[in-house]
Amino acid sequence: MGALFVINAGIVIIFVLIFVFFYIKDGEVQKRLLRYEKSLDDLNKEIFKIQKFLKSNEIENGYSEESQKQLKLDFRNTIDDIYAIIEKDREYVDNKLLIIEDKIKELNYFPSSSSNVDDKRIISMFKDGWSIESIAKELMITKSEVEFTLKLANLV
Repeated sequence: MGALFVINAGIVIIFVLIFVFFYIKDGEVQKRLLRYEKSLDDLNKEIFKIQKFLKSNEIENGYSEESQKQLKLDFRNTIDDIYAIIEKDREYVDNKLLIIEDKIKELNYFPSSSSNVDDKRIISMFKDGWSIESIAKELMITKSEVEFTLKLANLV
């Protein structure tokens, strides 16, 4: 009964750690998005200033309509490039989140031991000098099950 409680407590701790990890990563993503938004706002302000400057110089210098169109096209291309970079970063973050979600789904799969090997037997074999690999082979369980049991017993 006590071992079941320890295993359940371990599972709860793992999920809490995963939750904390996602919380931290979400905060980093939010900070990154805020920086992009601030950069876009700064670029819009600069574009507004440049347009205002161009209009004032247009009156003074008589810029042609063709040069204005070229400048506007250049600005538009620059803004499109920035949006493409932001979209690329967004796709990168989305892909990383999908990978993390897949790993969490893998963690949710806990195969039950078909042989119901006693934890005390694993611990005693380890104390008698058996390696993790040899214990797993002898008891016909996975190495991760042996390692998990030994970690819970604070032996590894």
